[in-house]
Amino acid sequence: MPHHKKLCLGLMAASASLAILLAGCSSPAGLSDSVEGSFIRAAATWDLNHDGVVTCDEWRAYVSQLFKDADVNRDGKLSPEEFKRLAKVDRLFETADFKYYDVERKGYVTESDMVDRRNPAFVELDKQNTCRLNTYQLRAATVEQPKVENPAIPGAR
Repeated sequence: MPHHKKLCLGLMAASASLAILLAGCSSPAGLSDSVEGSFIRAAATWDLNHDGVVTCDEWRAYVSQLFKDADVNRDGKLSPEEFKRLAKVDRLFETADFKYYDVERKGYVTESDMVDRRNPAFVELDKQNTCRLNTYQLRAATVEQPKVENPAIPGAR
């Protein structure tokens, strides 16, 4: 077989393999529009001291300040109307909305409801329970990973 035909066949096989891999690409588990995915995508904004590490304390300080700013009447509770102010500052609160935080269906959300609720970004990514997320963890969690088929079981992933 002439050399250029072998090269063409090789390129076609490589292209087909790449197409198969790309067809299996998707966002990491649950990162689409889920609450967990929204928290993970937003996490870098909580790095208040800009050291490349997001801590639980930074998250609590961040959400605590947002709460205080949104609590217009200073009664220590956010009504649904007050809560809407959060989404104007941080789109995370469009997904993690009023209903997400009003777990007990009281009709209002307290600072404690927000600060004390486990943050899904830490639940998903902080497997050593250090209360620290590094920028590389956040980047890795938001980068698309190809799903590779298991050659032993056709159609299995």
